[in-house]
Amino acid sequence: MGLRAGPPGTPETPALRAGSHRSDRKAGGFAVVSTTDREVKSAAAFAVKAQQAALRKEAVGLDDPKAKPQPIPRLALVRIVAAEHQVVAGMNYRLQLRVTLDGQKKTAEALVWWQAWRKPEPYQLTSWTWK
Repeated sequence: MGLRAGPPGTPETPALRAGSHRSDRKAGGFAVVSTTDREVKSAAAFAVKAQQAALRKEAVGLDDPKAKPQPIPRLALVRIVAAEHQVVAGMNYRLQLRVTLDGQKKTAEALVWWQAWRKPEPYQLTSWTWK
């Protein structure tokens, strides 16, 4: 199962495919991109940082004032397993990430939307799915 939502107006997307850099690219679709690409690395770092902030917010109970604060989970990027990009109003990056969550290795799929003109932060984490 792939990521379901992107920025408004983007179609449902299929699961990531790891492997070669050759792509069966369709107009408007996702295309495989190198996991060592500078923009891919930036998008992955942003995704982990944004998800860490979401975990922190959940642990502290900011959404529910009656909730007991919990220990804040520690999330860290281990490596980018696979990456694809899609030209939209900006760029979507669909990433398969190997991370550690409190020291345990996990895999996640992240969708990051990038728009150079959006300041001060051009990235937005659209979706994070644990695998």
